[in-house]
Amino acid sequence: MTLRGLVTRKELIGALVIVVWAESVLLVTVPASTSLAPYLYPRYLFGDFTYGCPSVQATTTFNDSLARWLALSCPNGPALSLIPSTRLCGYREPTCTTIYPVFTAPPGLMGLYLYPHGYHGCPDMSLGYPLGMDPLENRSDLIYYHIDQPTTLDYCAVVKQTQHQTEGFTMKWTAGTGQQQHTGGMTASVTNATVTMGRNATLTFQVTNHNTFDVTVNFAKGMTFLTPNYNSTFTAVNFNPPNATLKPGSTSSTIVTIQTSPRQVPGNYELELDAHPVYTLRFYGDYSATPSYTGTWALTYLKLTL
Repeated sequence: MTLRGLVTRKELIGALVIVVWAESVLLVTVPASTSLAPYLYPRYLFGDFTYGCPSVQATTTFNDSLARWLALSCPNGPALSLIPSTRLCGYREPTCTTIYPVFTAPPGLMGLYLYPHGYHGCPDMSLGYPLGMDPLENRSDLIYYHIDQPTTLDYCAVVKQTQHQTEGFTMKWTAGTGQQQHTGGMTASVTNATVTMGRNATLTFQVTNHNTFDVTVNFAKGMTFLTPNYNSTFTAVNFNPPNATLKPGSTSSTIVTIQTSPRQVPGNYELELDAHPVYTLRFYGDYSATPSYTGTWALTYLKLTL
């Protein structure tokens, strides 16, 4: 099906059939249907959107050993344009657009997200490597305020490097709320300690996996939030074991040894301990730059005495 000009939701419901090939071509087909746009009340509450074209063009923007990134846009403009709601989105807030996607990511697709049309944000390379992005999630709401966020958007796809062809899938956009209930995640806890200057404190750092899949985490020292005089230097912070693999619903612990310095000022210290996931490209979002699940942390309160 070939469509020219601007395709509106009054003509299309927004089911996108997407196929990614090794040569970085992404085909989007939009079948005709009815939409909510003719009904004024939903548009008043949520706003609306239009498509820029029935098929977008893909350009490879970045490659590494794990994945390749594809920017997806229309030949003459953005892939998606947002229409603000009539009402204000909160007390003294500007108007906004609320939309959500419905899709099932095929094997090989690590992430798909929206970014401002005309920007070099696929991926964000401001630090010299792909920074973490939040991928689109099935039935998860996106809210764009029409004052400090762009109203024209393109897609960015992240494809597993070893996946030469990704199966086609449909993505259906709807103005409104998807009512997605987020589940899973990880939680952590840690013991506290009192220790004499120059000696070691021993803590137990415990992590529980609430996801429906295995998660491997690396343990690490985070920030120090509270110190007596801004001297937050510990001689060393060690974890035994340094990492752990958690089955769904399981809990794992590591012993944390904090080596204090005789030169540290006595007082109360507040230290963050982290559990960072190891992403292994098993499924959508299982890639460090497009994580669909995140790590966890806990604060320990360490009292340093003379």
